[in-house]
Amino acid sequence: MYLAYITWLALLLAIVFFIISCIWIKKLTTKADALQLLVKSLLASNESFKRQFTELHSGAVGMGKKIQQLDLVVKQTQENQLNFVAQAPENRLYTRAAKMVALGASIEELMAECELPKAEAELLINLHKK
Repeated sequence: MYLAYITWLALLLAIVFFIISCIWIKKLTTKADALQLLVKSLLASNESFKRQFTELHSGAVGMGKKIQQLDLVVKQTQENQLNFVAQAPENRLYTRAAKMVALGASIEELMAECELPKAEAELLINLHKK
C-alpha cells in the first residue's frame, strides 16, 4: 500500500515537475525569440551605420582632395600675383603713391615723388580718402 502511495506521489511530482518545466521552456522560448529579434535589429543598425560611415569617409576623402586642389590654386595665384607685381614697375609707383596718400601726402608731393600726372594724383587721393 505504501508502495502505491509512493508511486502515485512520485507520479504526481513528476507531472508537476513536467508542467513547471513546460512553463519555463515557454518563457525561455519567448525570451529567446525576443533576443533573436533584438539581434536582427542590431545587425540591421550595424549595417546602416557601416553604410553611413562609408559614405562619410568617401565624402571626407573627396573634400580632402578638393581642398588640396584649392590649396594649389591659391599658391599658384599668389605666385602669379607676386610675379605680376615684380614685373610691372609702374605698379610699384602706384603702391608707393598709395602709401604716401595714406600718410597724408598732397597732390604736389605725389606728382613730384611718383612722377604722376595731376589727374592720377587727384584720383588716388579721392580713392584712398573713401
